[in-house]
Amino acid sequence: MADSYSGKLQIWEGWSGSLVPATGFSSAADNRQALPVCPWLAAEMLASPGKPVRLEGPEPYSLQWFLDLEHLRLQRHGRWIPAALEFTKHAGENLLGLGAGLGTDWVQYARHGAAVTVCSPSSEQLALVRRNFELRELSGRFLHAPPSHLPVETASMDVACLTQLPAVPAEISRLLDEVYRVLKPGGKVLALAPALYDVDFWSRVLYPWKRWLVSREASHDQPRYTARQLKNHFARFVEHRVHKRHLRRGDVPHIWRLLPSSVLERLIGRCLVVKAFKPLSAAIPTALAA
Repeated sequence: MADSYSGKLQIWEGWSGSLVPATGFSSAADNRQALPVCPWLAAEMLASPGKPVRLEGPEPYSLQWFLDLEHLRLQRHGRWIPAALEFTKHAGENLLGLGAGLGTDWVQYARHGAAVTVCSPSSEQLALVRRNFELRELSGRFLHAPPSHLPVETASMDVACLTQLPAVPAEISRLLDEVYRVLKPGGKVLALAPALYDVDFWSRVLYPWKRWLVSREASHDQPRYTARQLKNHFARFVEHRVHKRHLRRGDVPHIWRLLPSSVLERLIGRCLVVKAFKPLSAAIPTALAA
């Protein structure tokens, strides 16, 4: 698929995208039926679960199409993402990108001077990520492999960015083992994960009668985490910091809106951002450490 598209863009006004659920963290498998145009489209969006977003305008997979998704993700719904994922802080560093999506976040690192390597078990997703890079005339390295067996040299990466965690705990362990292996001592890992105690959780707890007033509730099939659970998963790393982000004021019950948005976001935000480091002691040979 990577070689099947034309280098000349044809943007037209007649395309009307289907309604897609903007869950922000849906898996590729779950999105295949809901997103006929692109299985990974929902992973590029951060909006209220259960509330569809209509995309209309440019031809799918054109440069303008990717730019529209970038604006939707980074300007409209996720203004916190550039600062949280530190797009501008890793110039000249080797960065590994893992997770679902079309590469919108990883493109930002490349734009700011990072040498980006993207690894995905899906050749289709990898081709779309590569197209996103090529349409912007950005270079990157694209590897087709499962995240539990990364074809990356040991201690060769300065930063790893994980935009999605596996659903099975054992797979999370294998993934983080590989991330730990490929990071240099002192290297940084950044990860996004859906929060368990978000605005929907507390709305269900404090307003249980609302369950009978809505036609359907947002799906919670994707595993959700607490900060403590994530710290346990990242136990091999050091200097853990977990921040809660992503909350649209319109999703907050009216009486709660008296509080500042920044406070609400840290209390009932939808997304947890993990930042941790591979310990410098990992550079010491085992024999010397003993």
